[in-house]
Amino acid sequence: MKNITLTLAATIALLGLATTASAHHSAVQFDFTKQVPIKGVVKHFRAINPHMQMILAVTDAKGTHDIEFEGHSTNNMYRNGYRKGMINVGDAITVNVAPLKDGHEGGYVVSAVTASGEPFGMKSRNLADAAKIQAQAEGK
Repeated sequence: MKNITLTLAATIALLGLATTASAHHSAVQFDFTKQVPIKGVVKHFRAINPHMQMILAVTDAKGTHDIEFEGHSTNNMYRNGYRKGMINVGDAITVNVAPLKDGHEGGYVVSAVTASGEPFGMKSRNLADAAKIQAQAEGK
C-alpha cells in the first residue's frame, strides 16, 4: 500500500511539473527579423511574468482601434532599461515590434520610447540580433 501511495504521489508531482513547463509558450508566431514602429496611446499595460502585456489605441488608415502586444518578462525588461512607472495608461508611446507572422495586427515589443522620450528594450536595431531577441523572448 505504501508503494502504491508513493508511486501515485510521484506521478501526480511529475504531471504537475509537465503542465507548468508546457505553460510557457514559444515566440515562433513573431517575425524577429523585422521591426515595425507603432505609435499609440496606452490603454492597458502590465509588466508581469511571463510576458509584459500592452494594448495601444492606434490611429491609422483603418481609423482608431486597439492592438494587443506582448513583450519580455519583467526581469528582461528591467535589464534592458525599463523601470516601474515608465509606462502609464494614457501615455502616447512608440513601440518597435516583431510583427505576427500571420499578418494580423499585434506583435512582440522589442523596444519602446516612453511619453517622456526614455527608451528601453533591446538597444540594437541590427536585425542580425533577431535570434538573440527571440531567444530572450522565449526565456532562453
